[in-house]
Amino acid sequence: MTDLTALDRFWRFTARWLDRPVLTALPSQRLLRGLFALSARMGSALPPGATLARDTRGWLWITPQGVAPDAPLLMYLHGGGFTIGSPRTHAALAAHLAAHARLRVVLPRYRLAPEHPAPAARQDAIAAYQRLVEAGTPPAALAGDSAGGNLALLLAQHARDTGLPLPRAMALIAPAADLGGDIAARFAAAPGEILIPPAWARRIRRAYLPGVDPTDPTISPLSGDLSGLPPTLLHAGAEEALADEAHRLAAAMDDAQLSLWPGLPHVWHLHAGRAPAADRALADLGAFLAARIRP
Repeated sequence: MTDLTALDRFWRFTARWLDRPVLTALPSQRLLRGLFALSARMGSALPPGATLARDTRGWLWITPQGVAPDAPLLMYLHGGGFTIGSPRTHAALAAHLAAHARLRVVLPRYRLAPEHPAPAARQDAIAAYQRLVEAGTPPAALAGDSAGGNLALLLAQHARDTGLPLPRAMALIAPAADLGGDIAARFAAAPGEILIPPAWARRIRRAYLPGVDPTDPTISPLSGDLSGLPPTLLHAGAEEALADEAHRLAAAMDDAQLSLWPGLPHVWHLHAGRAPAADRALADLGAFLAARIRP
């Protein structure tokens, strides 16, 4: 943690002593969605000069300053445990990533559990990608965090298997790649987890997968074939519970790099524009995408 600034330490403190207790104690997804919408706006800042537009489907389109309106497209799938989050909660993160990659970015909306359990989110992600392909704007890059990283992987597997054009690169932040397994054992193996409590993980599984086998390859990407996917850079907090899944993904994919960041909470990238560690991480992911899309 020696490289963390005072601001980074502040956001780490709020993750441990504010966000984690709320996720543990508050069972209402409606309340959590509202709190997350507020905290995400307060805890991040869009890059200067970025232009935002929301279409009739609720998709958010962002063009960073200096990026051409016809630049290649990044598709970003937001996280939130399949139950909270929206394109707006992740707008700053996606905009900073796109600015570093010199891309435009679109954040599609997908249905959330428990109102819409699996496979609704996967279906919506695939449908959004197909619409972009049919519109003549196939995404050059694909990215997502946590639950959104899960959906990005499932989407890439679907594109490979059905002949849809694959993105040229992927950037994934602590993807939830294995929704099966023993939750208690997973968290016992990650005593340094800062943000996510076991109670939240259990609640997500009940809400998102009622009566669904969590090891199904259309639910857990690690249960499926991970060969033939685009070059990928994976980020995770070194001590978080999902770091193990990031290790397993990097080992199973043909062309994947894993970067672990010590002392940081799950998806610290959400503090884009407010925390130096978030900005450094997004610059790293953006440079990776840029090098593979604009060699």
